[in-house]
Amino acid sequence: MLTLKKNYASLESKADNLYELTEEDIKRMHEVLLEMYDDLFEVCEKNSIKMLASGGTALGTIRHQGFIPWDDDMDLHFSRSDYETFIKIFEKELGEKYEMTAPGYKGGASCFMMRVYKKNTTLLNMMDEASPYPHGIYIDITPIDYAPENRGAILCKGFLADLLRFISYSVYWHQYRSKSLREFMINSEGKNYYKLRMMVGAVFSFQRAEKWFAIFNRFIQGKKSRFITIAAGRKKYRGELLPIHVFYPPKKAVFENREIYVVNKQNVYLKHLYGDYMKIPPKLEREKHLCLKLDFEKSS
Repeated sequence: MLTLKKNYASLESKADNLYELTEEDIKRMHEVLLEMYDDLFEVCEKNSIKMLASGGTALGTIRHQGFIPWDDDMDLHFSRSDYETFIKIFEKELGEKYEMTAPGYKGGASCFMMRVYKKNTTLLNMMDEASPYPHGIYIDITPIDYAPENRGAILCKGFLADLLRFISYSVYWHQYRSKSLREFMINSEGKNYYKLRMMVGAVFSFQRAEKWFAIFNRFIQGKKSRFITIAAGRKKYRGELLPIHVFYPPKKAVFENREIYVVNKQNVYLKHLYGDYMKIPPKLEREKHLCLKLDFEKSS
């Protein structure tokens, strides 16, 4: 199944309203993300919250001691308890400078995970063109949840979690229909994928996307066990399932000359996600970075 975040920028399409980030844009993006990270890290340390590097940020930490040079985002993890604590303290600690969306949060949700946006910036992606939520430069934060130990329970819960994830974002696509996304996908090899998303979104639109995101968020939580998963991660519920000792206790590493927490068994985690993670992909296989609008210093 096509994963849009991973593949949409490489699709051949006739859409001409997309902006491809330059090397200079990516450098400036890194500067903004680091400013955001520093603010979040300070607040998390103050409140005894552990913020762990995730996905490409974890890979960059080990392979580049910082950002993957061509990457334009930042991904972090919280344990479920820290995730809920962060939501409670966010407005008081960070609300002056940042905005947040998260499933079940009073400000609503633009995705099935938490996003923290820097105010007075713009990063408008195709999926969010018509949504009422913040359109600033953001950091993704995913919760780490306990998973069942029984194989049958894992298969069942994993299937339902992935289904709810697909339904929730499909309803979001249908509810906040983006003309740019439609044009891009209909004129590319993603045509059938787009039609499937919109069909599923229409069928399940008896509830708003925000409600579906909240349902997904509640469903993926689990009782304490020997296994954990990141159901909102790149490889979904079963693809992110690992023994708890791979993650905990976390360790400190260096990321762009500052401290960052990483999982306990970083080699196991990265090999599980990427295979031969130290191998640099050829330039033609690296993701492009496309958006509708980008502004690093939007006036308030």
